[in-house]
Parts: sequence; structure tokens; C-alpha cells
Amino acid sequence: IVDKGNFRPSSFYFDSEDIYYEYQAAKELYHKANPYQRILQSNMIENDKYATLLPLYYYFLVFVRVFSHNEFDNFISNMRWVLFAFQSLGGLLLYLMYRRENKKLLGFAVAAIYLFNSWTLETFLLLKQDLVSIALLLASLYFLGKKSRLSYFLYGLSLGIKHIGVFALPLYLIPLIYKERTLREFIGDLIALGVPIILPAVPFLLADAPSFLRSMLFSFTRDSSGSIVRFGYERLLVNYSDSGLNGEPAELFLPRIPLAVATLVNFLLLVTKRMPKIYFVLTGILIFAVFNPVVFNQYIAWLPPLIFAAFAMRES
Repeated sequence: IVDKGNFRPSSFYFDSEDIYYEYQAAKELYHKANPYQRILQSNMIENDKYATLLPLYYYFLVFVRVFSHNEFDNFISNMRWVLFAFQSLGGLLLYLMYRRENKKLLGFAVAAIYLFNSWTLETFLLLKQDLVSIALLLASLYFLGKKSRLSYFLYGLSLGIKHIGVFALPLYLIPLIYKERTLREFIGDLIALGVPIILPAVPFLLADAPSFLRSMLFSFTRDSSGSIVRFGYERLLVNYSDSGLNGEPAELFLPRIPLAVATLVNFLLLVTKRMPKIYFVLTGILIFAVFNPVVFNQYIAWLPPLIFAAFAMRES
């Protein structure tokens, strides 16, 4: 897979793919600039490749960039190996989930399907951070209920790399609601979860909170240009014109209403014990993929591993 990816030179990503702009954000961070400040010039609707991920991811890229001697060609090559490692880790974790259930052969098959399905390969070839976040979420689910503190920390790392996994957050609040953990234990778990998210963000909140918060909110107000969904809720619930965008950013929350309602129903099914906990994670990502007005190919890469994880852990 890595060799196949090498047929795409670094020029393929230059000034076009997300990884290039993320590299630039990491470069700004390395030079002690604030990559989140660019969004202050935006209308919170049209996407101009703003830094919208949590700081942990950009620090992660800074590390890869320094290791690559600050050369974009080397950076692209090394990112392929990094993502290949995390993609392989995701496959290994799926196998281990099934081996724990005494289903080794099925575990091999599941791991192979995850590693070589077209969505995973597309995500790898475009150098998307989803593969890192997916692997960390799978690791968190693997240890959940057995090594809680480690599980919560891994989930925090997953969110820090890409916060799509926030749909699984209620699963990590349930132990307190169900009284499976004492309040003291649960607070310790939440601290472990919060450290990878909050600590890297503190300098940006102190230096320029508006730019950081606007960057985090952008995913909730951006239009769906470039999404694989051609006729989404923004055309039904917002005054939308083919010749351009109409309305204020606040109005663009409207297309997210179906997503919010479905997520709330999913949460209520969980807290009322009408749904197994691991199925909540599966239905959460399905709801995200089905109702989100902005959907990209890499989002679909989350579905196979979480479907397989749900079946492996259905007795939990």
C-alpha cells in the first residue's frame, strides 16, 4: 500500500489536498504563529482551508515535520508510513477483539476487510488523519471496562487528532449514570480524557479565544460545497441559491437539526438501556454519516471498523 502511494509525488498534494494546508498550519505553529487566527477573516460559511482540528493534531504534524527535516517531500513520505502504521494498528485491534471472543479466523477476515476496503485505501492515499483517530478509538473500545483510565485517555487522543469521534462521548459518560464507577473514579477518567484535548488548547484559548472557538465552530456553520452529498438539508432548510450562499451563519445550523434530533434519540435509547452500549457507537457514526449535511469519503471509512467492533463486542 505504501509503495502504491509513492506513485503520487508530493506535488499531487501541493496546494490542493488538505494535508498540504495542515502542513502549513503545523509550519505556522512551529514558528510560534497561531494557525487559528486566519478564520477571523472568514464569514463562517465558505471554506478556505482553515485550521479546524484540535491543537494536538497540529503538534503531531509538527513532530513529523521536524523528523522530516522540514521538507515537504520527506513529510509526505513519512506521513504515509505513519498512517500505514495506524491503519495496521486498527486492523490488529479488530483481530484482537474477535480473538478475545474465540473467533480468530473471523478476526483475520474482518481485519483484512478493514485494511483493504476502498474507503480505507482512499483515506490512506489522500493522507487523512482519520486512520489515526479510528485506531485510537478502537484501542479505547478494546480497553473500555477493563482498563478504564487507559481507555479514556486513548479516547481523548482520538478526539485530539480528529473530533469526529465525539459521537461516542455519551458512551464514556454512561458509567456514572449507570453507577458503574464511583464519582471519584469517574472524575479521574474524565481528567485522563481531557488532558490530550485541553492541555494543548490552553495556549490558544489564552492568546486568542475567539479565533480558536470560531475554528472549532466552523464545522457547524460551513456550507456543503465539495461534499459528496449533492442535495442535502441545506437546500431544504436554508434559503439556498445555486448562484451563491444566502443567509447568515446562524441559519446554517438549520441543516444540522436532523443530525441533532437523531443523535438525541440515539442517546435516549442508550441511557434508558434500550440499546447495548457498543451499538450506540455504531448507530452514532451511522447517524453522523446519514444526516450530516457535509460528508466526505473519509467519513465513510469510519463505518466498517465500527460495524465490526460492534459485532465483536455485542455482549458487552
